[in-house]
Amino acid sequence: MANAFRDYATSKAYIIVNFIVLCCVAGISYSIVKLDYEQHIGSIRQDARQTLHEVSNQVQHQFQETILVTKNIENILLSGEAFKDKKIELLVKELRDRNPGIQAFALAPDLKITHSYPKTQNGETIGLEYKNIPTQLSGVANAYRRQSPTIEGPLNLVQGGKGYIMHYPVFERPIGLGAPRFWGVMSIVFQPDRLFEPHQNPHQAADYIYSLRAFPTGVMPPEIEPAAVDPTAPVRTRFELLGKTWEATASPANGLPPYAPQSPYLVAFALIATIALMAGLWAFRRVTLKKQEAHALLAEGIGSIQEGFIAFDEKERLVTVNSKFLEYHPEIADLLIPGKTIEELLRHWVARHQHPEQVEEREAWIAKRLARFRNPTGAFILEVSDNFWLKVTESRTPHGYTVGIWTDVTAEKRALDAAKAADREKTEFLNNVSHELRTPLTVISGRATFLQHAEKLPQARRLQTALNNSANATPDIRHSVDEFQNFVSDQAGGIAGSSKHMLRLVEDLLDWTKVARGKMELDLQEIETSEIARSVADDLRPDAEAKGLTLTYEDNGTALANADPVRLRQILYNLISNAIKFTRSGNIHLQMQQDAEEITFSVSDTGCGISEDNLERVFLRFQQVDGSMSRENGGLGLGLAIAEQLASLHGGSLSLESKVDVGSTFRLTLARPVADSEMRRSA
Repeated sequence: MANAFRDYATSKAYIIVNFIVLCCVAGISYSIVKLDYEQHIGSIRQDARQTLHEVSNQVQHQFQETILVTKNIENILLSGEAFKDKKIELLVKELRDRNPGIQAFALAPDLKITHSYPKTQNGETIGLEYKNIPTQLSGVANAYRRQSPTIEGPLNLVQGGKGYIMHYPVFERPIGLGAPRFWGVMSIVFQPDRLFEPHQNPHQAADYIYSLRAFPTGVMPPEIEPAAVDPTAPVRTRFELLGKTWEATASPANGLPPYAPQSPYLVAFALIATIALMAGLWAFRRVTLKKQEAHALLAEGIGSIQEGFIAFDEKERLVTVNSKFLEYHPEIADLLIPGKTIEELLRHWVARHQHPEQVEEREAWIAKRLARFRNPTGAFILEVSDNFWLKVTESRTPHGYTVGIWTDVTAEKRALDAAKAADREKTEFLNNVSHELRTPLTVISGRATFLQHAEKLPQARRLQTALNNSANATPDIRHSVDEFQNFVSDQAGGIAGSSKHMLRLVEDLLDWTKVARGKMELDLQEIETSEIARSVADDLRPDAEAKGLTLTYEDNGTALANADPVRLRQILYNLISNAIKFTRSGNIHLQMQQDAEEITFSVSDTGCGISEDNLERVFLRFQQVDGSMSRENGGLGLGLAIAEQLASLHGGSLSLESKVDVGSTFRLTLARPVADSEMRRSA
């Protein structure tokens, strides 16, 4: 194996393929890592852009709020209220609590600072005049000229450091028609670091370096270059405030990362993928060799089986066929080559075999055979020549191929035909015997019924009249005559019962022969089923009570069904009779339940029950599960078989649930008439 691998590994084709694979993997890996890094940088810039947008809105909000509070302080300064200093100090304190970026708030009447809040931190600014602070004087002059607040910065502060300063000019209200007098300015100092600190996430300020600058009035700001030009450039945003265009920037505090967090994993994945591909190439070679060996072994196996084998691909083209199949179809053996479609082969087979004999039937036969081929549902028998039968078993593989096994079942077919012929002869015999027996049994039953009531016969009445009119009729003679009549009645009752039992057996045989020959016909009509069920229960209640059983009936209202009333009565009669026959004690309950779709008759008993292994046997002809009780109660074992067939002819079903020593429940289900079903569903 090692030598084979060495020979394969040193082949030129293998080296070329591996080189191409390595180049492809390296190129793809580089592209993926580069794309991942670009996406990571884009994500960082997007986060910075979002943060800068939030911070810019916050800065604007601080400036606007400061202007509003300063306006209130201006009103206090120009009013005649008492305790101005306390009120102003309180307003400034509240403003600084809400905006930690405000470092100082100064009052400068006549441009000389007289008050600065908070006093403890800004005491050195008291007494300063703006004419002595050149860096801030231009801002004060600008506010005076515009008569509105201005913001300058960042500027060097007197207290040290840098900051942004808002100058708010204050003008006293004019008296009469005179011009307003300039009172002075209020100056608010903002710390840059605290100004950009996000209120919702203060720690976020340490992640970025912020800057804010204003473009000179009248100067057109340059366009912001897209990130694609220089991804390392800070993120920028602009906004208008107090007549100026401001630009805020943000950049990561630690700069951009040299690589994305996922890059090491991607490189490792590329290495693993390279190794896997190299191993896959070697494994592919091994699998290919093994597959070739497997195909050869499969071909040998298919050729050696003693049944015909044929396979078609997903496009119905012939793939393979064995010698046994060719032996079964010598007339088209020359056409069985790979690539031929099933339709072509069928047409050639029909033409050469002349089957079916009627030419006009051949297209229909081909269409039917193709439909069965395309939707295989099980095995079927096909006569390929005179007295030569094959069982065809076709199935579809998960890949869409169709395979067929053709088995010679000529011997089995002949045996089956012989068995069916014997069964038909038996059925005909039973039918003839039943017809021959029914007439004399009917006569016997009728005459025995007459004899069962011998005292009512005309002859018995004349004898009784003669005895009454005869003076020689002694009491002994009268008693003997009565005993004779009672004896005749008892014997006639026995004969009548036995003959009725035999008539029922004969009727069961006749019904079964009709079902077996397919000649059972139903007189279907729309009937009210609850009346039939109740009458059957009333008719059989005396038989149940004679065995000490209770027979009850229950329904949930009248119900219409499309059924044969005689055969429905027969089914219920058989079910309840069986329950009476095989129940020694307890009760039998007939229940009719209906819903929008169907009607269900349930016959429940407390009899011996039936084991789960024998549940299906009870519906077979001439079958009874409990042989001892069958001998005790009689019967041929046809009642339930006939009942199931009658239920099927009605389009319904007959089912059984049973538990040994608990009891059984037979359920007959019939469909409602369409009109009645739709009416109840709509209701």
